[in-house]
Amino acid sequence: MKSNQINFESLPKAVASLFEEVKQIKSLILENAATASGDQLMTIQETAEFLHVKKQTLYAYVSKGLIPHHKRAGRLYFSKNDLTQWIKEGNKRSFDVEEAAKKIISKRKGGSHE
Repeated sequence: MKSNQINFESLPKAVASLFEEVKQIKSLILENAATASGDQLMTIQETAEFLHVKKQTLYAYVSKGLIPHHKRAGRLYFSKNDLTQWIKEGNKRSFDVEEAAKKIISKRKGGSHE
């Protein structure tokens, strides 16, 4: 019979196991919340398959802020409803010059070059 007692030597393994279980519980909670609202949350792999793109392309979309996404516990999730709406909208978003300029300026390092 296996003992459930944790000693100093088994502590790292027990903590790792607990961490993994908490991640799974969070994932299930997010999935159930989405299902209850009539939506479905998808992982990066599921989303790549849904959109018929490579995962690298999807990561690029996320980093450029081009695609609706959610990030929880270091993982990316995508709402199927949001993605469907995003696809329907296409490139209808207007280009905001001021917003684009602010992004460029905020990324600059070392200040102005006068």
